[in-house]
Amino acid sequence: MITANVYHRTSRIKYGDSHGTCFTIDVEGRQYLITAKHLVEGISPSDTVEVFYNNRWRPMAVTLVGEAPSEADITVLAPSVRLSPDIPLPSTNAGIVYAQDVYFLGYPYNLFADIGEVNRNFPMPFVKKAILSSMSKTAEGIERLFLDGHNNPGFSGGPVVWTQAGKNDYSVAGVVSGFQSVNEPVYDGTTPTTLAYRYNTGIIIAYGIQHAIAVIESNPIGLELMRNEDKPYR
Repeated sequence: MITANVYHRTSRIKYGDSHGTCFTIDVEGRQYLITAKHLVEGISPSDTVEVFYNNRWRPMAVTLVGEAPSEADITVLAPSVRLSPDIPLPSTNAGIVYAQDVYFLGYPYNLFADIGEVNRNFPMPFVKKAILSSMSKTAEGIERLFLDGHNNPGFSGGPVVWTQAGKNDYSVAGVVSGFQSVNEPVYDGTTPTTLAYRYNTGIIIAYGIQHAIAVIESNPIGLELMRNEDKPYR
C-alpha cells in the first residue's frame, strides 16, 4: 500500500490554463517542488503558481530552480511555503528491475478525494498501478521510463514510486510526462473514413528522477526546512 508520506507530498498545481500534478522532495535540508516542464512552460525565475488546498486554489510564490535538459519533461521549483512533512522519501531508481510493479499518483480530469485533515486539507490523489516495461537513454543521456498502465490527462508531473520486493519504503523513480498516442482511423461500419482519433496506447512515458536531482545539485536554493513549520497555509 502507498504510504501517507507519498500522499502528503503529492499536490494539484495550476499555472495559467495548465493544471496537473506536482510533488515535493527534500534534498540536503531543503524542500523542492517537482512537476512536468510542459505544465509550467514559460515560467519566470520568480513567479506564482497555484496549489489546491482546503478546496480552493491558493497562489504560491515560487522560484525557478531550473529545468532538466533536452526532452526531459521536468521542472524544479523552490516553494515559498513548506508543503509537506520532511519524512524521508528517497529519490532514486537505482535497483529498479524490469516488469516490477510501480505506482503513479495524480489528479485525472481534475478528480480527487476530499478527506480533510487526514491529508492535511490537500486533495487526495488517485493512485494507479503499472509495470516497468522498459527503460532507455537518449543520445543526450536522458533516461526515459516506459510503463505499461493507463495514464489520463491530469497525471502529468506526478511521481512514479516503487519499492523493493517485501518492503514498504517507497522511492521516487521518475516524473510522469504523458502517454504514447497514435492516430487511429474512424470507421463507418467496416469502411475507414477520413477522420481519426487519438488513441491512448497504454504506454506511459516518464523521465528519471535523477534529472531533477541534477538540477537541484547545480542550484540548491530550495526552501529551508523548519521542523515546526508543517502547515503551508494558515
